Amino acid sequence: MLYDVEYEITAQIFVLFIFVYSCIEYPMRNRKNMLFRIMSIILIFTQSFDILSAYVISYNDIFSRFTNILVNTAYFFLGTALCYLLGAYIDYHIIPENGKKPFLKAKLIMLIIEEIAIIANMFGGFFFYITKDNIYTHGDYFYVMHFVSILFIVMAGISMFINIRILGKSQIIYGSIIISLYVLPIILQVLFFQNILIIMLGASLIMLVTLFSLETPDYAKLQTTLEELETTKSELEKLNKKYYELAHVDQMTELLNRTAFEEKELDLRTNMRKIKEQNMIIILMADLNFLKYLNDTFGHNTGDEAIKNVALIIKETFSDKENCYRIGGDEFCIISIGNNQSDFEAMYQKFKDKIAEKNIELDYHFSVASAYYIVQNESIDDAMQIVDNMMYDNKEELKKTYPNLARV
Repeated sequence: MLYDVEYEITAQIFVLFIFVYSCIEYPMRNRKNMLFRIMSIILIFTQSFDILSAYVISYNDIFSRFTNILVNTAYFFLGTALCYLLGAYIDYHIIPENGKKPFLKAKLIMLIIEEIAIIANMFGGFFFYITKDNIYTHGDYFYVMHFVSILFIVMAGISMFINIRILGKSQIIYGSIIISLYVLPIILQVLFFQNILIIMLGASLIMLVTLFSLETPDYAKLQTTLEELETTKSELEKLNKKYYELAHVDQMTELLNRTAFEEKELDLRTNMRKIKEQNMIIILMADLNFLKYLNDTFGHNTGDEAIKNVALIIKETFSDKENCYRIGGDEFCIISIGNNQSDFEAMYQKFKDKIAEKNIELDYHFSVASAYYIVQNESIDDAMQIVDNMMYDNKEELKKTYPNLARV
């Protein structure tokens, strides 16, 4: 007998016991548990062909050359599928649903290519071949076949590493055990103990660890609970975002509303000194002129359209979109934090140019009174009052320019 098969036979009995025990004690039928059942069945068949191939190779005077080729092909074919499934088990059972799994398609493509290559090997002999004397011999690419099998598990390990922040301690431990118990026996057998079949013993130990950890009902319930909590958390975050927008975003213009503006004022009252030490604060006030005239002459829809046009131009012009507010019916405020004066002046000029350009496109005329002020050492309330007075002065000048429209 060329190979020591005692470990393999022991491992197969072990897996049969695991499979029967799991079916009796843990009769669950979700996708993850079924994957464990499928792995157990494939492992049993893989072990059977591994043991059978050891006898066929050892007693080649009894078995035909075709039997030798067929049995070894079946072993490698099933062994490759088993490696793929072990990697898939880590992807689907250890890494949470919301985790990143970058190699799913790549591993499936590799599996298909590898299995086709193993079948083609029956005619090409590049992985292994049977000589005319019915002797099993390694081909030129024998180690490539094992490398691909290990790669399935390595990719699963990389996926674990990518998701390490969202994995629990037990998940990391179980995943590491699965990877170690499969990769190490392959390396040991291929490189050092070629006549001792220990690869499937490692796989059997994996199934044992998995059965009494990941496959138990308590773990399944825990995973279900964690997934439900994650879903609930995600839904709550969406609801919080929705409620925040409802409370802080003006529905007509999609700018921040008065509530958000007052919260920003409070923040500046509390932290003005700290913010001023690091950033320049510039406040711009803008007010749509002649809104009453637009409403009375063209209708309220036109007045609303004018307000929306001003808001749109603000959003397109100013980089501080998180600090652009509609604070009243036709009043707007931009609080710029961090822009230097020259950049802000360029945006302000662009804002005025866009207002002029928009007036050319419309059948009615509207204008915007505006002014900005660079906050010095005064409080936010004093700064707001200063810029509001400056804007009011600008508004009065515009009324003189269009006296027949000045009805607001």
